[in-house]
This record gives sequence, C-alpha cells and structure tokens, in this order.
Amino acid sequence: MSNLIFRFKVTFEDVDDVERIIDISSKNTFKDFHQFIQESINFDNKKPASFYKANDSWRGNEEFSTVGKPNAKSAGASELGKFIDDPHQKFLYNYDPEAGNWNLRAEIIKLLKAEPNNEYPCLFKSVGIAPKQFVDPKKIITDPSAKLLQEADDLIKSLTDDMEDEDEEEETEKENENENDFNLFGNEIDESEIDESQINDGAPED
Repeated sequence: MSNLIFRFKVTFEDVDDVERIIDISSKNTFKDFHQFIQESINFDNKKPASFYKANDSWRGNEEFSTVGKPNAKSAGASELGKFIDDPHQKFLYNYDPEAGNWNLRAEIIKLLKAEPNNEYPCLFKSVGIAPKQFVDPKKIITDPSAKLLQEADDLIKSLTDDMEDEDEEEETEKENENENDFNLFGNEIDESEIDESQINDGAPED
C-alpha cells in the first residue's frame, strides 16, 4: 500500500473549466493534500480547511480538519490510504468557511504505482486559471500585492464604465440625427402654407 498513488481530479463546484490533476501517495496526509491544493490554485493557505469523505452523490460525512474540531479527525494525522476504500473515492474540500467559503471536489480517477524518483504530492496536469481568492478590502492594506491588484481591478472597472457611457451617448446622438434626417419638415406641418394650386387631383392634361 505504501507505493500506491492516487490520481485525483480536483475541481471547483462553482467555477467551470478549471481543474487540477494531482498525484498523491497513500502515505500522504489530508493536510499534505490540502497544502498542495492551495499551492496549485494560488490561494494563501492561511484559513481553516476540511475534507469530507463523500458518497457517489457527493454527500459528505466523515470530516478531516486542519484545525481542532470536536467531531472531526485531524487532517495532519490522517493518511489518505487508511480512509480510501473505493477506487473512485470522492472527497469534498471546503476552504475558509467563514469568509470565502470555497468548495471544491476531489475524485480519484486512476490508481498508480509510485515512481522511484518522484516526490508526492505532485501536479500531473493543470487546466484553466483558478479564480482570484477573495480579499476583504479592509484587510488588504497590510498586503501590498493584494492592494495593487484591487486598485488595478478598480481602474479597469472605471475605464469600462466610461467606455459604456460614451457608447450610449454616441447611440443617442445617432438616433437623433436619424430622426432629423427622416422628418425634414419637423414634427408638425402648417396646412395654411400649402399652395392648393400645386396639388394635381388627376392625370396630367395633354
């Protein structure tokens, strides 16, 4: 069992087209798995996380937590191999439940033998760009990189809003021009100004 490798597909529940294929040893702990998931999606690994052993319908029960919880097993003291009894075992992974509340799914897609020179866990394949982790605006003052990203987002949003406003103004101007072109005489015609002698009621005389 010590040389058995589980290949997991890890996906976000609410984000499409993003997945990480991770190879991890049966001797690795749930905490090892947690830390590697964090690294693979570029999250901060500063908040609590839990794995839940799930059935085929993705309903979780047995919990493995990175922090001490009364009814959960310790993620750092629990080896994966001791809690996997299905070649397609599923786990729910929840990170930062009080703020971001990120939910991911991890499912075994293949069983392998360990490669002698490989260190586990390791990333087999990465698909898509993971979403940016939620950062509370009140807390980013102490994080210069987060503050810079927030300012960049705000700048892009303001530029986008300005462009949309300009497009709306241009469309309004074009509509007004088209309306004026269509009605050359204005909205009302003064019938007293019409010369009735110029009106031909019948066919032209030869």
